[in-house]
Amino acid sequence: MNSNILQKKLQAGEEVYILDDFEESAIRLVLENGKTNAFIKHKGGRSEKEISQSNETVCEIILGGIEIPKSEYDMY
Repeated sequence: MNSNILQKKLQAGEEVYILDDFEESAIRLVLENGKTNAFIKHKGGRSEKEISQSNETVCEIILGGIEIPKSEYDMY
């Protein structure tokens, strides 16, 4: 995903959902109190867990993934 677009969306208060089929994972990014928080879900596992934004997997998903709607993230 384009980092400039990602930053603009986060700064506008939007939650961003990104899917990476190769990693079989999806992330949710949200800006809270000036800090980006990341949450990850793995294919077939309905729950998400908080993960460091600097985690290698999160970075790879941001770079290689595609933005998806919340409804798709929720079903992942």
